[in-house]
Amino acid sequence: MARQSLTDKAYNHIKDWIIAFRLKPGSHLSIQDLAEALGISRTPVREALSRLEQEYLVVRVPMKGFAVKALDLQEIEDLFEVRAAIEMLAIRQAVKRMNPQTRKQLEEGLKSTSSWIGRGDKSRSLHLEQNFHMKILEASGNIPLVEIGRGILERIWSIQRFNIITSDVLSEAHGQHMEIFRSLCEGNVRRAEAAMRKHMKATTRELIARLRDHNDVLHNAIAFDPKKWSQAQ
Repeated sequence: MARQSLTDKAYNHIKDWIIAFRLKPGSHLSIQDLAEALGISRTPVREALSRLEQEYLVVRVPMKGFAVKALDLQEIEDLFEVRAAIEMLAIRQAVKRMNPQTRKQLEEGLKSTSSWIGRGDKSRSLHLEQNFHMKILEASGNIPLVEIGRGILERIWSIQRFNIITSDVLSEAHGQHMEIFRSLCEGNVRRAEAAMRKHMKATTRELIARLRDHNDVLHNAIAFDPKKWSQAQ
């Protein structure tokens, strides 16, 4: 297998592990351990980590190595503010540009989500709920917006995933997604904007409240002091 393919393999796996919260914020990333886990050499793993560093998912401490990037509260608030602006623009354009194929994909995804929520499978439900937001971006038909939006969403998926897995907000979020979808189908820009704004505010408010609560498992899951990590290596 070519080195580029091996680098892609390492990149995709490590990125998935970060987003799925299997590699938690602040976790030290051993190139040797990752190489052994993936069954490849160290070089493509190092190249993959460098790519993830450029996407702000990984940080490098000189002479110390790599770690999953930890986010402080201000950075998380900033990311969610940018996300809200992106999704508001996406929903406005999606109302005018959504094609029948994307509409069908959104509808089928929401039906599947309802089914998995009913079975109590948060992991499958969450994957579909995250895909809903990407489909809205794609429905906008705005390629630069899709590219920027994907980068922002990938940076917050791990936190949002852990937030939902450790709370009971999934059904509420799904209901808000259904409301967004109905307004899209009606072609009502104002209703679509209002539905998306309601969803963004509820999502952000609930997450930030948990992050500010020092007794909450979410706060403790992402709290990380990079100085202590670098000194311990």
